[in-house]
Amino acid sequence: MRRLPFYTSITAALLLAACATAPEATDSGPPPETVIAQALADSNPYDADRMLSELLARNSLTTEQKVQALYHRGSLRRQSANDRRGAIEDFEKLLKMAPDHALAANAKTELGYVRTDVDQIEASMNRFLTLAQWFDGVWTLGDHDEAVTRYRKSGLAPTPEQVETLTDAGYICRTKDSDARLHEYGETRDDLAGLEWCEDLTS
Repeated sequence: MRRLPFYTSITAALLLAACATAPEATDSGPPPETVIAQALADSNPYDADRMLSELLARNSLTTEQKVQALYHRGSLRRQSANDRRGAIEDFEKLLKMAPDHALAANAKTELGYVRTDVDQIEASMNRFLTLAQWFDGVWTLGDHDEAVTRYRKSGLAPTPEQVETLTDAGYICRTKDSDARLHEYGETRDDLAGLEWCEDLTS
């Protein structure tokens, strides 16, 4: 049997090794720093939360990029995006991943604040509440689907402030259907005109 020259065998071996260790394809999309900047500039906190969540789902982020995204999403959830339990998870994950990072001190401070928020909200849920009050507590803790499902099953309309929040969060949509209704019981309100639930969460 004819043998390959030595240098040919070495070349073939190197090619095989390169193929075996070739890096995985990087994630597509804007650079992480761009996504974070766009999220921070977005006036809708729920859209910003979704942007950061999609970014954190990428498998190509560096530790620094993950820390930045976790910190900003946690801070957002502690405030205007209304997901206090999610904020706790973000800050805890950041501190476990990079306890000596420059943002770690801020994360610890915000984690203390949000834990206090959660304790107070959970304690308030033990008293008698109206549906609107129950919704505010559950929504702020981060159980958005549960809060929306109960409102829909009740047939009652959310308060004007809740309607605005639910619209921003993508649970209430505008429609041209004149027969569409957001609620079954209660008086007609001008702020409910042309609105309907975006999708059926009760099925």
